Amino acid sequence: MSDPSAAGTAVPVPVQVPFEVRSLRRRQALLWLLASALLALLALLSAGFFLYAAVVTAAVLGIGALLPAASLLGLEVRRSLEAETVEIGGTVESRIELHNGKDLPALWLFWKDEIEPGLAPEGITCGFQSLKSEETVRSSCILHGTRRGLFRVGPSMIETSDPLGLIRRFRVDPEVGFVTVLPRTVDIGPGWPLGYRPIHEVPRRRSLSEDPSRFLGVRDYRAGDSLRRIHWRATARSGRLQVKLFEPSVLEGVLLAVEMGTAAWPHAPEETGTDPAVELAVTAAASIAEFVLANGQAVGLLSNGGDAAERYPSDWKGGSFRRLEDALQETEARCEIAAYRPLDVEPGQGRWQLDHLRTALARLTLAPGLTLPELLMAEAPRLPRSLVVLAIAPDLGGGLGEALAVLRRSGFEVGVVWIQRAGGGPAAAGLPEGVPVYLVQEETDLERLGAQAL
Repeated sequence: MSDPSAAGTAVPVPVQVPFEVRSLRRRQALLWLLASALLALLALLSAGFFLYAAVVTAAVLGIGALLPAASLLGLEVRRSLEAETVEIGGTVESRIELHNGKDLPALWLFWKDEIEPGLAPEGITCGFQSLKSEETVRSSCILHGTRRGLFRVGPSMIETSDPLGLIRRFRVDPEVGFVTVLPRTVDIGPGWPLGYRPIHEVPRRRSLSEDPSRFLGVRDYRAGDSLRRIHWRATARSGRLQVKLFEPSVLEGVLLAVEMGTAAWPHAPEETGTDPAVELAVTAAASIAEFVLANGQAVGLLSNGGDAAERYPSDWKGGSFRRLEDALQETEARCEIAAYRPLDVEPGQGRWQLDHLRTALARLTLAPGLTLPELLMAEAPRLPRSLVVLAIAPDLGGGLGEALAVLRRSGFEVGVVWIQRAGGGPAAAGLPEGVPVYLVQEETDLERLGAQAL
């Protein structure tokens, strides 16, 4: 048998790992296992916490969005005004009610009532409160009319939020009111006896028209006379055709033609109620209208200005003084003549006519478009010749003289109220001879107009 060692091959000797090393390795493996398990547990716990936080946050936001929306449901705003018209410096009471008509309370409500400049509020116009179910809260304020015009009261803005103030909701209530602040008037011609007529009621020998109620006599028929004018009884008595004669028409009142084009008032700001000269023109028109109507004569109004009602939606229930506003629909024709829309009040008498005229003058604003001479020329065919056409303007140029001359040749009686700014201006030039001009620089000049036949 051969000896393994003699063959030259080495036999590996097993290495004995010490017990201490094996024990250390087992502890290390155990520690790694515990650390991995701890990390897995922490990851699981963290995921659950973030999920919980996300659920809680979503719930809070959902409740926060639901509470403001629920607070605005069933909420009613009721408004009432003591009057719709007021004199300058006068007051009108505005009342507002907030009613919660649902079974749940309305929490954290902030409300504010919008009031246009021109009405100075005195009192409560906003508040912060909560409303129980079927609870009503009332508030009121006094509105002072500080300048002429048409002013909106409302709408009311209501704001609510969640308890943390994270989510806010708004509601604008559509109910609004309107207050008309009437123009000032000056007492013209105090002390005149009853029966005085400011517009001279004498036969107009230059008139192109006749008054069928003023019978003058008869004459022989001439070629061209209308058969409707034949006086059959006189014809039977005389044996020849006789026609009726009438006196020329008499003047029965005044048509106030007020210049309110922006080109005629270059110094007026956008808010016309703040310009003294524009307000003096409106005051002159209102004072003359009151004076003439008080003496039993008729007054009409024609102006190239705008109507303050046009600033608001068509369903505001206030009407319009424009003749074409209700007649024309939203068509191409309306777009073509939008620049020619005169403000017009038909002649009339009595207290109702005065109220109508003062309301129209209160809402009168400056507007671009036709000048007053252009308007008079365009409206001449339909103007009544029984009224004096009294132009109220700050400038006697710009074709006003030519327009008045055409009206006089057509049989109209005309006059001018010249609104002259303080500091003077150019003399009256370019007007036809014989056209009366009444210079008005301040309200005291209006008081002296009563001593003249307009």
